[in-house]
Amino acid sequence: MSARVPVITVDGPSGVGKGTLCQWLAGRLGFHLLDSGALYRLTALAALRRNLVLEDESRVAALAAGLEVEFMAGTEGSLRIVLEGLEVGADLRSETCGNAASRVAALPAVRTALLQRQRDFRRSPGLIADGRDMGTVVFPDAELKLFLTASAEERSRRRYKQLSE
Repeated sequence: MSARVPVITVDGPSGVGKGTLCQWLAGRLGFHLLDSGALYRLTALAALRRNLVLEDESRVAALAAGLEVEFMAGTEGSLRIVLEGLEVGADLRSETCGNAASRVAALPAVRTALLQRQRDFRRSPGLIADGRDMGTVVFPDAELKLFLTASAEERSRRRYKQLSE
């Protein structure tokens, strides 16, 4: 019988430092990294690049299920995201991509497809999973579940800094 692959989940509202902590943990532990929120943005970006109708639930779900994605800790605390062999840059954080991500996230078949994709990131030696519902829905059996909080002022400061970089 094989040993179970450990998972550490980090949840909390935007701007509390989930991504920063997850990148640090993944680097220190040598674990794989999952940014679940980015998966919805990546699905939207891939759909936009293919000129898919975002409300075409079955086509967008099929795309989501087969996305070739990799998350890697970059230099100076940055996160490198590779989609289908190409590093994704500022397009992923654009307003257009964010709006499209909200639309595809509302599709039940896409959510189901991405739930399985998220679980597929669980591989040896371990996984650091960043995002909402990671410890309750996606990995309820996680070894460690962290929930971060910060004041509204701190969250605003962090978000402003992130958007201006």
